[in-house]
Amino acid sequence: MSMKAKSGAASAAGKKSLKVQIGAPKTGAGGQALPFTPAIRAGDFVFVSGVVAIDPESGERLNGTLTSEAHRAFRNLQLVLEAAGSSLERLVQVRAMIYDRIEYDALNRVYRQYVPQGPPARTVWSVRIIDAFKVQLDAVALA
Repeated sequence: MSMKAKSGAASAAGKKSLKVQIGAPKTGAGGQALPFTPAIRAGDFVFVSGVVAIDPESGERLNGTLTSEAHRAFRNLQLVLEAAGSSLERLVQVRAMIYDRIEYDALNRVYRQYVPQGPPARTVWSVRIIDAFKVQLDAVALA
C-alpha cells in the first residue's frame, strides 16, 4: 500500500496548510474517483477513513470470517497510520462496524492483539457494511 503524504495548499502568507492528505484519493469499481482519501493529518491528529479487508498489494478483497477480515483491516489501519507518521500505539479513538452483533466477542479478541495496552475510546456498531464486508474500522490517532 503506497501511502505518501500530500501537503495541503499554501496559505497567503506562504505557510503550509495544517491539513495534509495521506495517500491518493480512493477509486471504486470501474476506476471512478471516490470522494475521500485514506487519511488526513490535521494539526496533531491523523483521521483515518474506513479501512476494510482488502489486500494492499493486489487490491483484492479478502472474503473470510470476521476474524480474518478484522486482522487484515487492522494491518491496513497500521499501514495508513505509519504512512502518516503515527502508529496503533497512538490511537485515541476507534470506530468499528461489524456485520452482526453476534461477532462482538470475535472482534474484541482481534482488537486486543493490535491494541493491547491503554486502549483508546471506542464505539462498535452492528450495521450493513458496503460491499458486504464483515468489519470496517476508522480511527483517530495522534500524529
